[in-house]
Amino acid sequence: MALHLPKPRTTKPPQQTVGLDGLKVSVAGAATTGVEKSKQVKSGGLAGLTSKVSVTQLRKELGNEGLRQAAIDAGRTPPSDRTLRRWAQLGRIPHADVLERAQRRAAIERLGGIDAVAAKIGRSRSAVSRYRSGDTNELRADAGKKLRNVTAQDIMKRAGVLRPDGTPKKAVIRVRGGVMVRNGADEGYDYRVRTLDFANSDTPFSSDESRELAAALAGDDHARVVALLERHATLDYPENKGFDKYSDQFGFHFDHIDSVHIDWI
Repeated sequence: MALHLPKPRTTKPPQQTVGLDGLKVSVAGAATTGVEKSKQVKSGGLAGLTSKVSVTQLRKELGNEGLRQAAIDAGRTPPSDRTLRRWAQLGRIPHADVLERAQRRAAIERLGGIDAVAAKIGRSRSAVSRYRSGDTNELRADAGKKLRNVTAQDIMKRAGVLRPDGTPKKAVIRVRGGVMVRNGADEGYDYRVRTLDFANSDTPFSSDESRELAAALAGDDHARVVALLERHATLDYPENKGFDKYSDQFGFHFDHIDSVHIDWI
């Protein structure tokens, strides 16, 4: 495929940095936002692959008392039944601190409750309880990583991207967005808005790549999702020629992502 003449970037878009293959790679903020928006629709193979659930689902899982306790944990007045109904109808909790505690409480309940989570991550019951209530913003590094891993595994299982034996299904992906190619500099070849159909790739996403992608989606790590898509496009996409490494200076890079569709097979 013929490349367009290189066009210098006038301004560099907002970037997010993510670790991948031992490298620190920067990805465009507009691309990560595009992944997040794609996840918000109930189609495209992304439904359910998120650690955040709707207010209606939170109310169903926690009940009114659980949502009231989340408000109390945040130091707010317990909401009335009428207020809770309004939150569900509007699809939003107007207080970010209450929403965060409700999401934590629901996630822990899905994993079997405080005692089950404490056993899975090797921490005390009181440590998990403090994390759930927001008294502790983050668990210790090792425990926090274990919690993210078991949460991601649970989300992937419920979203149907794991087989009964726990092995991941393979991701067949189509991405539409603005793509440029870098060859040693921020200036690159402008591909304009186009669709990358990884389903037709000579080297489709492997099981390991699919698991890595699903775990990033489940953990709401949108920057990592973009980096994984860029790495695959750089090293394995059939239209790509001449790249044997992916970094900030080399390979395919999204300026923005309009949509992501995944079939899990």
